[in-house]
Amino acid sequence: MRPFYTDLQILELTHSLSANNSTNRWKEGAGIPQSRSSAGFRDRAENPVPTDRVLPIETYLTPTPDEYLERITTTIPLAVDDAGQVSRQAIRARPPLESREEVESALVACRSRAPRLPLVEEATAREVLGADSPAGPLPQWVLLLANFPRDGRSRIVGLQSADETGDLPPLLKAQVSWIVARQDRAWYAVGEAKRRLQDLGLSDEEIYALDGDWSGYGPAEQAQFRLARNLAASPIVLSDAEVHRAVELVGPRDVVQLITYSTGRSYFNRVTEAAGLRLQE
Repeated sequence: MRPFYTDLQILELTHSLSANNSTNRWKEGAGIPQSRSSAGFRDRAENPVPTDRVLPIETYLTPTPDEYLERITTTIPLAVDDAGQVSRQAIRARPPLESREEVESALVACRSRAPRLPLVEEATAREVLGADSPAGPLPQWVLLLANFPRDGRSRIVGLQSADETGDLPPLLKAQVSWIVARQDRAWYAVGEAKRRLQDLGLSDEEIYALDGDWSGYGPAEQAQFRLARNLAASPIVLSDAEVHRAVELVGPRDVVQLITYSTGRSYFNRVTEAAGLRLQE
């Protein structure tokens, strides 16, 4: 892309794509219904109704035209059932997870790579963050997002707040961070999650057990892990039954927070891995 875009433009595209991946997963995970009309787009003073077309759209809830009712998509991966018909069920097309040895090799490489997108100086990042600037050396992901004083700052503060506040236990957040990062093959995020889990007292064997069938965990943990994993794989793979099971075991408040936290990690994984950030000790 560099013959056509500057590095900051590439980073802005990466940020936007990553944010949309997160939004798609949050809306589908929480089951947010389609808006009925476009009235919300014209209710703000800074966003008046355009004069060159009729708005608001009266409704988005229109019937599918007959010509598209049975048409098979050409852009979404599909499976064929035993009868040779295209299945309408969502599929989870992620490859098997790598072995422990392959993960460790990838983390070694991640510790020596150079970021492919620009980072700001630490002093600049602290100026952007102001009172929200954390103590200690700033990680590379903060220096990356601080390229954008408004949207980047908002995302930094939001990610920090997600880790530090809310009802979900720190251990669950770290476990979900590992599970989602492993799904995304986001090695910087995998390394960060591994460090957090180690700081919380988990052994390497316990950490890598999160790649397994979770048989060593109770029903509540398994339901939450499954929700996070499937939501990471695709916004349409997570089923109503899986969400209902998690709600039964831990309650709707925790499930909503888990969906929000997991989708935030989807953003983090994409923007940090696309930037090729170096894993710091």
